[in-house]
Amino acid sequence: MPADATPEPARPAAGVRSAAGVRPTPDTYWLLKGSTLLAMSLLGGLHVRGEENVPESGPVLLVSNHVSYLDPVSIGNASPRRVVFMAKQEIFQVQALGFLLRGVDSFPVRRGQPDRQAVRTALAMLEEGRVVCIFPEGTRWTGADLGPPESGAALFALKTGCPVVPVYVDGSARMLDLRGRLHRAPITVSFGPAFTFPKGRADRETLDRSGREMMAAIARTRDEMAGLPARRIRPHFPRMPREGSRAPRSRA
Repeated sequence: MPADATPEPARPAAGVRSAAGVRPTPDTYWLLKGSTLLAMSLLGGLHVRGEENVPESGPVLLVSNHVSYLDPVSIGNASPRRVVFMAKQEIFQVQALGFLLRGVDSFPVRRGQPDRQAVRTALAMLEEGRVVCIFPEGTRWTGADLGPPESGAALFALKTGCPVVPVYVDGSARMLDLRGRLHRAPITVSFGPAFTFPKGRADRETLDRSGREMMAAIARTRDEMAGLPARRIRPHFPRMPREGSRAPRSRA
């Protein structure tokens, strides 16, 4: 994403209820979370630390390391609030997967090129007070250390000034390896203390510095929470209402 790119005013994404009465896709959150929690429990379990660091209300930007396709599932299942993710556009072209992802309010992004619609959607979600998760590295990073950040996550934080919560996921690459094979291995999701960046227009230098600070916060979360007690999340099928423009209408 170019440093000098200025997103157009945020507009509701496709499927978001608006004044015109657009009906959202059916809510599949309970089904997706319940079924994946059950599968993870059979494969070693999902554990969480620091869930109290996620603000109970208002916009939140989660920034996490990314080593496996299981990372979004692990973070979404471990978070005390519903989390919105970007997913590459090709996944939405698979009918069943697209239905499930839209049902949890995920939205597509075109990889390898500027995608203004994805930027507008992410900003709109944050303006509605949602929890949005971004992987600053931009793709799975299999090195021993964290990878270099792209500018997208920093841009969202600087444009909104919302709380940023660093997240470290451990064990997901052992449960699902690079060849797509499943193994028994526990996964632990650690949420670090929230912080903020001053809200304002971002130039390249500010974006680069903010991205490095995000990656440093993820590394601190990894190092400072390593070895601390973690709570195992038991399989369950949650009924967590949608938030923002996709929240159920109250009946007068």
